[in-house]
Amino acid sequence: MQYYDLQRNWRRIRPHLTDPKVADVLVRDFNKFTYGRWEKEFLPGMVPREFETCDWWCSHRGRQPAYWQYVKHAACHWLVNFNLELAQASVPNRVWRIISSRDHSTVWDGDVTLFDPNFQALDVSPNECFTTARAGKELKPGKHLAVNYAPHYSVDMKT
Repeated sequence: MQYYDLQRNWRRIRPHLTDPKVADVLVRDFNKFTYGRWEKEFLPGMVPREFETCDWWCSHRGRQPAYWQYVKHAACHWLVNFNLELAQASVPNRVWRIISSRDHSTVWDGDVTLFDPNFQALDVSPNECFTTARAGKELKPGKHLAVNYAPHYSVDMKT
């Protein structure tokens, strides 16, 4: 397994961030995370990094990759539909689909490539990413994962 190299291909990906289909999915789903957790709205123009509560990036030296703005620790389920839309827009020659388990959701091309900003940024191996997500279900190509509001921060999350 391998990750689609987001850092190297960012120039190809970046223009699609403003595509209404892609941007609307980010706002729709990530708002369910931020509003559920903290009762704070996620609005157009915001990025998931604005809500980061974990300091996973602290050991990184040098300039941070631009795609890290679209990473939020422990929010993969609320970002996976956005990642699917972004993958389909940026790399349309592949048949992208979501694989999802209780522990992780990611985007896969049905072959050997994952489009997963979260686990790529968190330095989780592609094999571990695939194995963790594959323990659940595989959605039909292009189909979104249904997401609900995240539990409030005061609820003990066992993930």
